[in-house]
Amino acid sequence: MNFQLINKGLLGEPAILLGMIALLGLVLQRHKPQKVLSGTVKAMLGYTLLQIGATAAGSSLSNLSVIILNGFQIIGIIPHNETVTALAQSYYGRDIAFIMLIGMIGHLAIARFTKCKYIFLTGHHILFMASLLAVVLASYSLLPWHIYIIGGLVLAMCMSIGPAVVQPYVRHVTGNDEFAIGHFNSAGYVLAGLIASIFKTKKNPTIPDKLNRVQPYFQDQIVVTAIFTFILFLSASMFASPQQLTELFQGRHFIVVSAIQAIWFAGGVYIILHGVRMMLAEIIPAFNGIAQRVVPGSIPAMDCPVLFAFAPLASVLGFLLSFLGGILAMVLLVGIQYTVIIPGIIPHIFSGGAAGVIAYKVGGRMGLIVSSLCHGFFITLLPLFLTPALSDLGSVRATFADSDFSLIGIFIHEIVQLLF
Repeated sequence: MNFQLINKGLLGEPAILLGMIALLGLVLQRHKPQKVLSGTVKAMLGYTLLQIGATAAGSSLSNLSVIILNGFQIIGIIPHNETVTALAQSYYGRDIAFIMLIGMIGHLAIARFTKCKYIFLTGHHILFMASLLAVVLASYSLLPWHIYIIGGLVLAMCMSIGPAVVQPYVRHVTGNDEFAIGHFNSAGYVLAGLIASIFKTKKNPTIPDKLNRVQPYFQDQIVVTAIFTFILFLSASMFASPQQLTELFQGRHFIVVSAIQAIWFAGGVYIILHGVRMMLAEIIPAFNGIAQRVVPGSIPAMDCPVLFAFAPLASVLGFLLSFLGGILAMVLLVGIQYTVIIPGIIPHIFSGGAAGVIAYKVGGRMGLIVSSLCHGFFITLLPLFLTPALSDLGSVRATFADSDFSLIGIFIHEIVQLLF
């Protein structure tokens, strides 16, 4: 009876397990009882909001995929970390929680006993990578503790190595080592930096002031997400036959349906983001507080938007050019096969923006243009090779974005397949 309470109750429910992680961290931080209670409840509530948002966003993506399938006779998959993570939580919530816990402990051990002193503080990406590892590993006949340990160790190494390989380019942008980038698109950033180095110039690159006027239009990611999703629905609907649209939309005009679905998707994304932030706002500060005690002199690895301030317009142009590169990759896929990766807005806003800043600082305007196009093409094409590893999620029309998720997922899938 006691074992069932622990296994199927306290540890069997991901929301409760994540709440317990937050509880432990807050207690170790010696917070007041009301703060411990508040933090524990918010961590559990954040997880629940994540699931609610996934239902709304997933429904909208499914409708978009149906329109694309009918209009182009292809399967459309959108790289969107938040949506596919929320769906993975429904199947592998306990696995994800244990992988996160073991991964964070292992990451601290690496930082404490090696020269890799970076502390990964981008909590939602820790959650995304743990979700990816849980889905890939659970597709094989592994014991639960095998999944926890293997997933946790891989997560720990990713959290430690990722910031280290990008740091030379971050140092080039910032001029110091005050912070690193903790964002699982390190392969994309390195690619952007390497390509931009071909155009390296000694002059300090400048962008005309007139272009700064476009920057305010891309500051609110939810608004941008809604607009671009509306354009996707509208574009796909234009290629479907009137009879198909009538059947799909039950007689409603496709412009109205496109607007409703875009707002529905943006609303789901907003709830997911709010839930993730609420959950991790209690776990990550506790993790950071413990890390500062365990690893004195460590370098915080933070989310990629911290680079935007060093070249704001380059981040906007990086997003636009990266998205254009993604469109080119999609067009290529349409011409050669049935399954198509549709460029996701959010990964191009953040990863594309940060890659643009790096490319601009390294290679100037030409480096920015060429690197951002290649970056967008790269991160759009990669998820296609990840889809076989996510087969246990069923016919989900979303996948993981950002380069590291695809590379790590493909690598682990091949290694585990070879061994087991």
